[in-house]
Amino acid sequence: MKKSAGSQETRLSARGIYKGYTFADVSTPMENGRYRARVAIMALDGTRTRSQRFIDLEVFSTQEEAGDRVVAIARAWIDANAENDQLALPTNFAPLD
Repeated sequence: MKKSAGSQETRLSARGIYKGYTFADVSTPMENGRYRARVAIMALDGTRTRSQRFIDLEVFSTQEEAGDRVVAIARAWIDANAENDQLALPTNFAPLD
């Protein structure tokens, strides 16, 4: 865990790997004591990151509730987007047919 300057603890804990994607709970505590659920989803291709998404979610009363939502949304996003999530960089090359 990391401690922020405001003396509240901020955690960054990898929650797992699902269908080749790594997702991390990057939820943050708010000034009112609640937690903003946030998830980072990364697709790795060898030693480089092929794609990454950061998704802000709802606010929850506890860190545990926020973490549970992170896991549910990460898996749902991966299920819905894994087949279509490809690196698409601009290029001047024409495809070879």
